[in-house]
Amino acid sequence: MILNKSKNNALHENLAEFSFRPFLNYLKGSVSKETVLKKVIKSSIEKLNKHFPDSNCSIKPEDTPQYEELYLLVYQLMNSALVDENTFSWGLSSPFSYDLIFGTPAISAQLELFQSEKEVSIINWEENKTLNKKEVFELLAYNFIIKRIYNINLSNDLGLVVHIHGENGFEHYFQVDINDDFIDIDFKGEFPDLRNITSEIISKHSVLELLKKHLPLQKLKFRGFSVLRVEDITYKITKEKLSKLFISQDIENDFLLQATEAMKRLIGTGDLDILFLPILEIDGKLNTEIWKDFDIVLNAILTKYGASFSDFTAFIATYIKNPEIRYGKDDEETWYSFDNTSISGLFVLPIFHQEKIIGVSIILYENLGLETDFIISSFQEFTFPLQNLFISIINRYLGELNQTIKNHFTAIQPAVEWKFNNVGMSYLKNEKKGENSSSIAINFDNIHPIYGAIDFRNSTIERNKALTEDYTTQLNALIHTLNALRQIRNIDLLGEMIYQAEVFIKRIEDNNLSINDDAEITYFLSVESLDLILQLGIQDVEIQNLTAPYLKELAEDGAFHQQSIAIEETFLILNTHIISVLDKMNEELQDSYPYYFDRYRTDGVEFNIYIGQSIAPDRPFNDVYLKNVRLRQLISMVNITIITESCQNLLPKKIQTTQLIFVQPNTITISFRHDEKRFDVEGAYNVRYEIIKKRIDKAVIKNSDERLTQPRKIAIVYYNKKDIEDYLKHIEYLQKNKILEPLIEDLDLEDMQGVSGLKAIRVTIQNTPGK
Repeated sequence: MILNKSKNNALHENLAEFSFRPFLNYLKGSVSKETVLKKVIKSSIEKLNKHFPDSNCSIKPEDTPQYEELYLLVYQLMNSALVDENTFSWGLSSPFSYDLIFGTPAISAQLELFQSEKEVSIINWEENKTLNKKEVFELLAYNFIIKRIYNINLSNDLGLVVHIHGENGFEHYFQVDINDDFIDIDFKGEFPDLRNITSEIISKHSVLELLKKHLPLQKLKFRGFSVLRVEDITYKITKEKLSKLFISQDIENDFLLQATEAMKRLIGTGDLDILFLPILEIDGKLNTEIWKDFDIVLNAILTKYGASFSDFTAFIATYIKNPEIRYGKDDEETWYSFDNTSISGLFVLPIFHQEKIIGVSIILYENLGLETDFIISSFQEFTFPLQNLFISIINRYLGELNQTIKNHFTAIQPAVEWKFNNVGMSYLKNEKKGENSSSIAINFDNIHPIYGAIDFRNSTIERNKALTEDYTTQLNALIHTLNALRQIRNIDLLGEMIYQAEVFIKRIEDNNLSINDDAEITYFLSVESLDLILQLGIQDVEIQNLTAPYLKELAEDGAFHQQSIAIEETFLILNTHIISVLDKMNEELQDSYPYYFDRYRTDGVEFNIYIGQSIAPDRPFNDVYLKNVRLRQLISMVNITIITESCQNLLPKKIQTTQLIFVQPNTITISFRHDEKRFDVEGAYNVRYEIIKKRIDKAVIKNSDERLTQPRKIAIVYYNKKDIEDYLKHIEYLQKNKILEPLIEDLDLEDMQGVSGLKAIRVTIQNTPGK
């Protein structure tokens, strides 16, 4: 059928001309061959010669409708008579033009679609570049020259693609295949020499740029026609995009949105929701933390359908016990059991790896009839990419989990993992030989220990104070309750209990409690008085009602424990801030040089850094790394002080911190203790280092009662002045930056059990520290 009766491609009118001459020459060349269609070809040649007796086979644009018989002739010669023209997209145009002159009803319908949509573009698929009509013509023309003149084929499988972004949000892709066999080129000059471009470096860019420079299209004339085939490749492109998304394993950058939209296009409807989830069980329990990157999509879907997260996870946990392709066919099949939701249908397709479920693809919908078999086959095409995706997510999570366990909960940190690997291999080797492996030691020699401690000021006193306040509250409440009982029951023992409670209150007020008194009060409150109250209440509703308020406050979060709860919450909050600063310090310092980091909670937090050549034998160690760690240790102490003081008004109890550093004069050896699964110092001299650490938090300044550790101060304990030269330089630097006060206190310390001759310096952190 005629598609373009008068429209002229004015943009390239001087460069391209519709002509039957190349086609006629092709037929004349074919008629000499003995083929079953020889008579048909002869008849076609005669028909063409009849229309063009003067051998001028060109057609003017305005004469296009007059030659429909010849267009049909070309179609019949090139295609089977059995082809359905309503599905077969085929057309003719002038050379390298998209303005079709003749074509099948199928290609006509596609043209109408292209013209009706607002967002239509032509893409050079290989370069992912959108082209205008001029650029399309140039690309096709130069590719033709390269192929025809130089016998070089640089085109790819897709070539040019028409992309439609529909108003419904769906995208469509159409591949345009252009046959240029029936085009001739007129050029009176010489074509550029491409011999200098070797086959190793031939590329479209290099060849096209050379031709554009030395062979402008204005010097050429193309005669003949292009044969166009248009194929809807939306399904193919969508599959490729989806596969690339899954294989890329990049679950950021709108991955889920892109993947679900692509899957909807494959299924052919947007009226549903799709969810991809990895499945991981740890210790037999479904792990939902691995879904953290899917939270936004998952929560949006559950909100839309009115389903709760707990119901959904319970459903998945049940489903993975017997995973198979499941779907709801009708209202009677409600195996998915989401009560009070708007879900009317649900597909769940499991993804397996080595016979173990590693993920699920889920489709949820409302009142929609879907072709089950088609959906299942669509998803099954992506089994391998989905396996890659889920395996990657699971492995990454398990890697993070393993790293977290190593860093925070075991002695096998990354810095020393190599040593454990070596020992482990030796262990296995000896075991296979039948040799004893228990004696294999894990030691690190010549290690520089760096110790720091952040303690809570007067933590024991504050904890005892909170406890006595709780005791007082409970004893007063007990007296009130027992007096009320005496009003309704004449029991002499109640009076004795009231007297004992008043005695305890007096001791507390006089600050005259001994350790034995503490145990006595605890026994009195938790056993003696409680047993009496409970016994009296047996089968006595009046007493039960009267004692209920008192008994209620015995709960762990009741009024009788509020002060103790407050002090422990304070310690927890402060420790959380302290650990956060130390972990940040550790994470950043590990990048400069590996070391072993050990922190543990007491009332505050203590930490050890063990650094030296033996920790990382493949990396040269020098004092620069040691100095850097010590500077960062000081800065972290300052940051901890600032953070803990800034949140005082937000704490349940006001508790200040003290900061302490001990400088070991010599290197030590640390050894992994197999029995306790931790590192410890080795040798008598090194053990002394541990003893000093345990003593100095109670150190007192010589000839005084003043504790060394004080709020808003950093105390550095040492033996010899030369041992703290690095710290003195760092302190000077921090003083210059107005982080520390100018004064440095030089102090001698009182001797302690097994420890003597210690000295200390003490610096004060400024109220308004600089950066």
